[in-house]
Amino acid sequence: MAPILQVNRLAVAFKMRSGTTHAVNGIDYTLHRGETLGVVGESGCGKTVSTLAILKLISMPPGEITDGRAIYDGKVDLLSLPIKKLRPYRGREIAVIFQDPMTAFNQVMTIGDQMIEGHMEHFKSSRKEALKEAERLMELTGIPSPRIRLKDYPTQFSGGMRQRALIAMALMCEPSILIADEPTTALDVTIQSQIIDLMKDIKTRLGTSIIWVSHDLGVVAGISDTVQVMYAGTIVEKARVDDLYYKPLHPYTHGLLSSLPSSDDDKTKRLSSIGGYPPILTQKLSGCPFAPRCGSASERCFATVPPLITHDKNHSVACFYA
Repeated sequence: MAPILQVNRLAVAFKMRSGTTHAVNGIDYTLHRGETLGVVGESGCGKTVSTLAILKLISMPPGEITDGRAIYDGKVDLLSLPIKKLRPYRGREIAVIFQDPMTAFNQVMTIGDQMIEGHMEHFKSSRKEALKEAERLMELTGIPSPRIRLKDYPTQFSGGMRQRALIAMALMCEPSILIADEPTTALDVTIQSQIIDLMKDIKTRLGTSIIWVSHDLGVVAGISDTVQVMYAGTIVEKARVDDLYYKPLHPYTHGLLSSLPSSDDDKTKRLSSIGGYPPILTQKLSGCPFAPRCGSASERCFATVPPLITHDKNHSVACFYA
C-alpha cells in the first residue's frame, strides 16, 4: 500500500541579516496509513520546521523551502503548490495541533467560533451543522457539557481542557494526517497520560495517521509505532519504536536514552549528559554534525556527512561506525 505521505530531500533555510540558518538539511521520511511517527531531538534540531514546512506554515520570508518534495496520498506534491491551491489541504487533509495550548487560541473569540471556521470553509456547512460537529468532537475528547463550553472563551478553559479543545478543532474536518507539535509539553504528567490515551483512541476509531513531534522520549515511546531522531536539521536514526529504544545504533540516540532517569539508578549518581554543543547552523555541514560531541569520531566523520543507511530491515542510521 502506498504511503499517505512521502517526503524527499526536504531542505529549509532562514535567511537573516546575520546569515542563513540551514534549519533542515535534505531529509527523507515516510508516513504510512494509520501509523504514528514520533519525531524526537533536542530543541532547535528542526523537528517542528520539518513538519510544518509540509503545509508551508513557516514564516516566508525569512524562511524558504530550498529543496524537496512532499507527496500526499501518492498524487500531489504539496511543496509545489502555491498557497492558494494548498489551502484545501490545510485542515481538511492535514491538520495541526499547535505547540502551546495556552497561546494557540484567539483570546477574544469563543472556542466554538474558532472550531467551526475550518468546517464551514471546507465543507460549506451552515453554522448550525458545524456547531453540531464541534459539540460531538468536544464530547469525544472528554470535555464535559460541550454545548455550553462551546460558548466559552479560551481564558475559561484550563491548560488540559484547551489541549483537548485544540485536538477537537484539528479533527473537525476529519483529516487523514494529524501533526501534533509537542501537544503535551505544557501539561502535567497526569494530563499528559490522558492526552496520549485520547490520541490512541482517536487513531483507532478514525484511522488517522499521526506525526508526533516531541523532545520527551518517554511520551514518544508510549504512543509511536516508528521513531526518527533528528540532530542539526538531519535525521540520524530511524526505526520501529522497540528497536530504537532497546537497540539504539547512533551515538546521539545512545546519549539521549542514557540521560533519562530510571527508578533502578543509583540515587547518588549524577545523570549522564552529552558533552559539547550543537553545531552552528549558519554554517553548511562539512561532516557528521554530531562528530564534535562524539567519542568515536574519526577524521572521516569530520570530512564526510554519513548517509542514512538501512542496517537491519526497518532500522536506519547515519553513522560510519554504528
